[in-house]
Amino acid sequence: AENDDNDYYDYDYGEVDNENPDPLITNVKDPPYFEKTQTKVLASANRDVIMDCDVKNMNANNAVVWYKDNTIYTNGQYAINHRVEGLRNNSLLLKNIQTDDAGNYYCEVLPQKIRLHVILEIERTLTILCDGREVLDRTVVYKQSESHICKCKSPGSDINNIKWFINGQPAEEIVNDIDRNTLILNNIDAHYAGVFQCLDDDGSEKPKHGMFNILVNYVPKVTTHRHHINTQIGSNAELYCDYKSEPIAVTRWLKNGRSLSYSEKYMISYAKDKHSNRTTLIVNDVADEDLGEYICQAENALGTSELKTHLMLEPEKGQFEDIKIFGNKVILNWIVRSLQPLSEAVLDYKLKGSYTWSTTTVLHTQRHDSGIWKISHEMELTPGEWQTRIKTRNTAGWSKFSMPYIFNIEGGEDFDILPDGWSDRVNDVMLAGFGGGQNNTTSSS
Repeated sequence: AENDDNDYYDYDYGEVDNENPDPLITNVKDPPYFEKTQTKVLASANRDVIMDCDVKNMNANNAVVWYKDNTIYTNGQYAINHRVEGLRNNSLLLKNIQTDDAGNYYCEVLPQKIRLHVILEIERTLTILCDGREVLDRTVVYKQSESHICKCKSPGSDINNIKWFINGQPAEEIVNDIDRNTLILNNIDAHYAGVFQCLDDDGSEKPKHGMFNILVNYVPKVTTHRHHINTQIGSNAELYCDYKSEPIAVTRWLKNGRSLSYSEKYMISYAKDKHSNRTTLIVNDVADEDLGEYICQAENALGTSELKTHLMLEPEKGQFEDIKIFGNKVILNWIVRSLQPLSEAVLDYKLKGSYTWSTTTVLHTQRHDSGIWKISHEMELTPGEWQTRIKTRNTAGWSKFSMPYIFNIEGGEDFDILPDGWSDRVNDVMLAGFGGGQNNTTSSS
């Protein structure tokens, strides 16, 4: 206010000396103001959000009130509910916001009653629920054999746009039961573990998506690629057991019902890679009494699994290596492990639909490495689907038959002469082989 002497008065702070102004009082006379009167805040559902009240020249006698539309949200220490909080810097904190929190908010400065308009927009985001529980960006733990239902919801979008992925693969390749946005996980097993992703494929450049992790607790799974281990008296033998489990398993080796421990006779080692764990039993200075059946056990909180491995002097089962087909001529190759020399080998083969095997004993063998033999055989067959298997004999006896290998002979060109190099290869194997070059074929059931 101005009087007749041109002096100025502030109704709160009294007379102001124009010739010697107090800096603090001079600043107070400038009223509070907003540099901009409207702003927009974009936030995600289920998160906290802070809306600022960036007022300039805020004075001690000013107060701030927050409104949503016409409803007071904060007034000093008062807040409308436990999800709302007025901060010391005059900002408004909303906790765990939901879609209905979107709207118009106002920061009003009293007594001047100037306002900042804040528009809160809730980003349309999808949600993932498993058995009714929110799991977005979380890890859930399930047990083997359980069943669960997971749903992906994207507000405002067509339910048919929802696509599921498991560890980067379309869920249809892993899960049998999918109903648009719903995954039905029946009889869960270890292969369900991993990253589950939901995509709202609405055609936009940046479609909404979300993910969660499933950790499956399951009984240990034990495997080995060699159930029969060939050895010889006086040698050291290694038996292998690979296992997976969640939670981690404890392993042991047994023979004749007795648990084996570290000693001069036995050494046990452990290794791990990204796919599985391995325990190896080393039997030193093999004697006759060391031959026979060994059991590998893996146990965790959910149960126990085991497999049997046989230590023996006979050859191991043959492992198929490769096949070359030229018209109706076939060259088959196997690998056999035997520290003892092989003395005989036979091949069985039959056409699909046949009940009996035909057997030939003209197989050519060649020592490839210490204890490893390569076996090759050439034969001529009619068109059709064929099965073949082999077994071998060393000085200790016969191996078991290999797993059958299935292949097809297509009708077409008949090669009278093998391609360059293959005749020499077969002849070289024949020179290193046994059986006297005689082709003896019989039938067996």
